[in-house]
Amino acid sequence: MKENYVAKGFDSFWADETEPDLPPNGSYWNIGPGTQYFNVFPLFHTAAFYDGFRRDLKTRALILARDSYLGAQHNGAIFWSSDINANWDTLKRQVPTGINFVASGMPYWSTDIGGWQYLPAVHKPERTPLIAPSDARANVGGYDDYPELYVRWFEYGAFQPNFRSHGSRPQNEVWSYGKQAEPILEKYLKLRYELMPYIYSLAHGTHENGAPFMRGLFMDFGGDPKVVDVGDEYMFGPSLLVAPVVEQGVTSREVYLPAGTDWYNFWTNVRMHGGQTVTVAAPIDVIPLFVKAGSILPLGEAVESTNERQRVAKVKVYPGTDGDFELYRDDGTTYEYEKGKSELTQFHWSDGAKKLTRSGAKAEVVSEDGLVEVVGVGH
Repeated sequence: MKENYVAKGFDSFWADETEPDLPPNGSYWNIGPGTQYFNVFPLFHTAAFYDGFRRDLKTRALILARDSYLGAQHNGAIFWSSDINANWDTLKRQVPTGINFVASGMPYWSTDIGGWQYLPAVHKPERTPLIAPSDARANVGGYDDYPELYVRWFEYGAFQPNFRSHGSRPQNEVWSYGKQAEPILEKYLKLRYELMPYIYSLAHGTHENGAPFMRGLFMDFGGDPKVVDVGDEYMFGPSLLVAPVVEQGVTSREVYLPAGTDWYNFWTNVRMHGGQTVTVAAPIDVIPLFVKAGSILPLGEAVESTNERQRVAKVKVYPGTDGDFELYRDDGTTYEYEKGKSELTQFHWSDGAKKLTRSGAKAEVVSEDGLVEVVGVGH
């Protein structure tokens, strides 16, 4: 790897099949028989990459791996759900799959947005597609509802730890699925970048305590027995409740709002009480998304990529109770943070005083003027 890739400038790796192709019966490795040690292969495979990173490169290890085993999260590895089918049933099953996977101790997970497998030559949906396929035929063929499926999957993907699109389509850019789909995909691509200060800070929290930042409702609301079996919605960090739309042709869905807090509709700012199931409008350009009362969301300025230094453009506060958030910054590429070269800014919202205060490192902001927006109150 060092001779053929690192020496040529590559600084991250898609290890893909981090599992042995051979069946365990009849296999014998250095550590013992395959029937006994087959499952640990991904741990040692990713560790070989990680150890090489720490020895030969200054950049952080980043290894995209298909398989995992306990401990592989320490090897700079991120995972995905393999070569899945491109249909609505698969999309539906990805939501509980992701919740369960990250709960096993490996916080970085994603799907191939849109599915990996080749599309069927023809597919006619039961309902009229919400996005016309007519100007995307060269990419989707006769799969009439695929542009709609891809858009819904992309909306969901924007709220996964790893946000990545991959698959067998001839083209896979945001402009590849038709003129109706393009502005919606652009909207969620921009939203992902806007949320990056929040997301990167969540990643720091995961580094500190091991807890995933994508998690089932049972992790945050253990006192609410109604969340025990909820597998089609989840928390993305302490603030955002995500409820993906996973059925073709629908423009609304039911969402359970956990008890013990109020919730704000992210798109409309309407405030609702927890402990109830609500029916939420979900036109094709909207994924149901709620913000927990007391949340502080740092939002970044528009950037082309995370190679750019991104300043905080706005801090949105959702009142209803006191709240705290730690904004984390480092250089984003090296291990200098292990030497203390990082910054933490603490935000605190006092609901009684209706005031947001900052302490710690001085956050890099676009402008202090109009920086804070209190939802339902104003600036």
